[in-house]
Amino acid sequence: MSEHATTLALVDDHPIIAIGVQAMLQQDSNFKLVYHATRATDILDFYSNSRSDLILLDLNLPDMEYKDLIQSLQLRARGTKMIAYTGYNNSSLVKTVLRLGLDGYLLKTCTPDEFRHALRQVVEKDEVYIGKSVQLNSIMNNPRKGLKDDFQKCLSLSKREKEILDLISQGFTSQSISETLFISKYTVETHRKNILRKLNFNSSTELVKFAVQQGLV
Repeated sequence: MSEHATTLALVDDHPIIAIGVQAMLQQDSNFKLVYHATRATDILDFYSNSRSDLILLDLNLPDMEYKDLIQSLQLRARGTKMIAYTGYNNSSLVKTVLRLGLDGYLLKTCTPDEFRHALRQVVEKDEVYIGKSVQLNSIMNNPRKGLKDDFQKCLSLSKREKEILDLISQGFTSQSISETLFISKYTVETHRKNILRKLNFNSSTELVKFAVQQGLV
């Protein structure tokens, strides 16, 4: 291992990913994995007292939305490079992440050679790296077709819509939701319609099933 190896922190809730990352780094003495966080709160706690040169960040974590985590890390870990390391390959998601200021977007299906090349380009050359198979230029004509799985459906909802979905799943009526959130019943009904449209559902029953399956309630 190089005396001046670049240090990495991995944020991913699947232990097998950490094993794979460690194996890929064994072929390059210039990089060292120093911390593996399985939750967003763990990596934020880590940066309260420690540092790393680079963060590999999964976008689907159980305890915090990726946008909130990225913004929190940008404040707590100033100057640290960040690469999205994910299985989600969607052009709108990629662009959203890059607009937030990340230094790269790398798919978990990449080869070990590409993985190490991406790290070098971001750290040593100070360039943004976009994975070879990442969809960046193909804009979908029908946004609903982009909701390829439940995670991306979750991404389409605003913070307020998620709050309302949570209350719907708990059996709250539109009137009780309006009283709880201090908004009009008409506003609640508008949000309800938007949630159904975004998730491509037809009834509140489907909303409740979705919320339970995704651990939103």
